[in-house]
This record gives sequence, structure tokens and C-alpha cells, in this order.
Amino acid sequence: MKIIENKFNFEEYKNKIDDLISSKQLKKFRLQDDYFDICNNFWIIDKYIASDGVFEDGMTPNTLSSYKACINADYAISIPVQMLDDESIVCFSHKNISKVLPTESGYLKTMSLEQVKGLQLNDKKETIPTLEEALDCIEGKTPIVIEIINDGLVDKFENKVITLIKKYTDKHNCHNLVAVMSINPYTLEHFLDNYPYITRILKSGDFTEKMYGSIKSNKLKKLKLYKITLADFISYSHNMLPCIAVEKHKPVGVIAHGVTTQNEYISVAEHCDNIIFRNFKPTI
Repeated sequence: MKIIENKFNFEEYKNKIDDLISSKQLKKFRLQDDYFDICNNFWIIDKYIASDGVFEDGMTPNTLSSYKACINADYAISIPVQMLDDESIVCFSHKNISKVLPTESGYLKTMSLEQVKGLQLNDKKETIPTLEEALDCIEGKTPIVIEIINDGLVDKFENKVITLIKKYTDKHNCHNLVAVMSINPYTLEHFLDNYPYITRILKSGDFTEKMYGSIKSNKLKKLKLYKITLADFISYSHNMLPCIAVEKHKPVGVIAHGVTTQNEYISVAEHCDNIIFRNFKPTI
């Protein structure tokens, strides 16, 4: 495991961002040559990001054991989070529990934490972790991308995530080792307005349904709402890169997501700066 020596001065960075906001220059910040020197978040284009903490066949997605394995393998981790009916925040990538547990059914957002904790994900009797449990496990030892899955109202969910991020980054002095990602541009707009000190990644690409909540999928696919997010990075479906919509907005970097084989990685490598991958160990 490669130990990160983090000398990031958050107060200096925070003051810099506040100055950019007050002078209305934040929009141009991502175009500056010293962007990475100021943000110290070069890992986003320099360290492979394991989707759900999975980089080998047989690993159970979004478990504390998979997160620990990523730390030992020196991968960053993409962690999907959703809010339950009782407002608990858990790490799970599907709306319906049956996608992972075929013998069970139910939409995650209608369940309580007690119900969720009653479900075993594997023969090790691991359960779906809360975001707080995941953060307590990771302890700032590797960078993380928190993917907020929210196709509903924006506010309460995002504020709870912000609270957990603040607690985590203050405790481990790892403000530059956390990014937030979402398909929902209004989620990222909320972060921009309420906690602009965390790197934002707008996710888009291939949609299987015509609507994402109340937003037309085609609008998201074409990044029509990118401007309200001021996202530094764009994560796009690997099989749809290169993409004119992405190139138009000149992000700091492009991340290809959904990469599951070395051949897919090789095919998209020249069109992206990093990948979010699963079930294999990428090498270039």
C-alpha cells in the first residue's frame, strides 16, 4: 500500500476559492495553468478509480472489505450513495435491492437502515455500509469519489453528505482527496452554492430511460446543464468518447466510466484522462 503524504493547506485553498467566487472568476479557474497546484487533486487524473471498490471478479461491491482491498492495491474508490426513507445515507449503486440480492426486492429509498442492515451481501455476512462507516474504514488512506444518486428533490440529501464530508476531511486532513460526482446537475449546483471546496464531477453518457427524475435524459446526455455546476471534471460513458458535448465545455479532465476490460481501456485511453473501472486491473 502506498501511503499518501498529504501536505494540503485547506485554509489557503478555501481562501483562494472564496476570492475567486467574490471576484466572479471561479468559472475561469479550471482553465488556469496552476489549477492542480492550487487544488492538489492531481490524483483524479493520475490514480485509477475502482467503481464500487471492485477491481477483481468475485469481490462484493460496496463492502468495507472491498474498500480495504482498494486501499491495499493503491486505487482510488468511487462510492455510490443513496438516502433511505429514514434519511440514512448508505453505499449502494442500484435503486432496487434485487439487482444485487435476487431473493430480495424493494426500492432502497423506501427502506429503513434497520431493514437494510438485515440484508447480507455475501457469505462473509457483510452488510450494506453507511457512508459514515465507509469513511471510517477508509480514513483518508486513498482518494474517493462520492457519487450522489438522486433523481428527486435536491437539498436534504446533499446537506447530509456535506456534513459527513466536512467531518471526514477535517478529521483526516484530506479535503483534496475527496470529490463528488452526480448525474444530477442540480446536486452539483447545490455543492457549488453551499460547499464549493470539494471537486465536482458531472457524470453523463448513455441513458436507458428517457427521463432521469424530472430531467430529460437527452438534456443530460448533451450536458445542457453543465454551466450551473461549474464542474471541473466530466465523467462520460467510455463507449461514447470522444464526444463533442464534452469537448465543448473544456473541463480540466475527462473521466471515462463503465470500463470493464483492458481492451475497453485501450480503446478509450486517448480520449480521456482517467477511468472509473471494475473487474480488472488496468495497465497502460
